[in-house]
Amino acid sequence: MVTEEDVLRSIEDVVDPEVQVGIVEMNLVDEVDISSDNDVRIRFHLTTPICPAQFAFAIALQIKDRVSALPGVKKVVVEVKDHFLAKEINEAVNGAYDNEGAQNS
Repeated sequence: MVTEEDVLRSIEDVVDPEVQVGIVEMNLVDEVDISSDNDVRIRFHLTTPICPAQFAFAIALQIKDRVSALPGVKKVVVEVKDHFLAKEINEAVNGAYDNEGAQNS
């Protein structure tokens, strides 16, 4: 079973391109939820709600890619919070899944 520590370790090297510091080190990861099926949901925020959208999107994709590569992880949902384009970024990163992790019809 994957642990929160495994998840955080896998994204340690994801940096905010504006300040060149890791998101884990800056305490930007708000929540890591792991289901009994090893589905992972990560919620994070950025240093500012008006962070350039391309940076927010890139960070979210890096998180998703790294956590998806962990052994045993089945599904990863990444949610940026408190950003002016959060809804659009979350939809783009998570594809057919909404912000609650349920598949859209």
